[in-house]
Amino acid sequence: MLAGGRGERFWPLSQPSCPKQFLSIFDDKPLLVQTMERTQGYFTKEERLFIIPRELRGLTRKHIGNENIVVEPVRRNTAPAICLAAMVLRRRFGDGVMHVMPADHLIKPKRAFISALRHGEKLARNGYLVTYGIRPDRPETGYGYIRIGRTIGSSGRNRSYEGAGFTEKPGAARARQYVRNRRYLWNSGIFTFRVQTLLDEIERFVPEVYKGVEKFVMQGRVRHFERVPDISIDYGVMEKSQRLCVVEGNFAWDDVGSWLALERYFKPDRAQNVLVGDARGIQIADSIMLSYDVPLRAYDVEGIIVVVSQHGVLVCSKKRAQDLKKLFK
Repeated sequence: MLAGGRGERFWPLSQPSCPKQFLSIFDDKPLLVQTMERTQGYFTKEERLFIIPRELRGLTRKHIGNENIVVEPVRRNTAPAICLAAMVLRRRFGDGVMHVMPADHLIKPKRAFISALRHGEKLARNGYLVTYGIRPDRPETGYGYIRIGRTIGSSGRNRSYEGAGFTEKPGAARARQYVRNRRYLWNSGIFTFRVQTLLDEIERFVPEVYKGVEKFVMQGRVRHFERVPDISIDYGVMEKSQRLCVVEGNFAWDDVGSWLALERYFKPDRAQNVLVGDARGIQIADSIMLSYDVPLRAYDVEGIIVVVSQHGVLVCSKKRAQDLKKLFK
């Protein structure tokens, strides 16, 4: 379980010291805890690993207790993090199938999710690098997409396909085309593969990652990890491998990537406003407003996001919700 995201698009509630995966906006439990509970009954406690950056170790322990934690000495994106997890698992259990999932997504129902993982596990045992795609129900510009090829197989309600390419966060026009074209799925960022198959592909396509992480695991010296390239598993391996397979997930999935996600989980008023906490106003429309700390009042505004917290105040056009990282740069 990858728990090192910064959650920048959820500023100001999400902070470096307490990023999105530790927030309880969508439930009474942090996303991290929901992810752990989602896998209970399929994985034992000994089989679960949380990959976290060093600075979040204390906060992670506070929320999940005595779980297995592997600490990244420095942040280096998903390829090094997953490589580190694979090498740790190989040391502990030998070769086998590993599932990788972010710790800050919302997924329901649990039964359908586990069913998809079981289907992916069978494919991984046959040498595939499995990713999970979600059928788009809207033209989403904040997600990556996977193009699917010929059908490989099916099991129950799960169907798998050859992977035919990735597209990163398309513009609005292309996103609308993808919704109409049944060959494109959202890229969930969830993966399944044999440990050794993955490590072989990492060594083949991003040897600097493999060698640097291997030296860190063997010697424990941070400098080896510091020299590892900052690269995602999608770009470094999945887009280049000939072993790619896509399982279409029959579960509801949301990576809650920006404040726009509140519109999907909180009931809007008649003017299509989502007002959370002590937030209200008059003559407002199509807006998202949240404040738990102080009264938030608005008058005669439309199409904006306002979030008030003890760490700061965000005022943003809804059209720019996906671009908030630019603001922080």
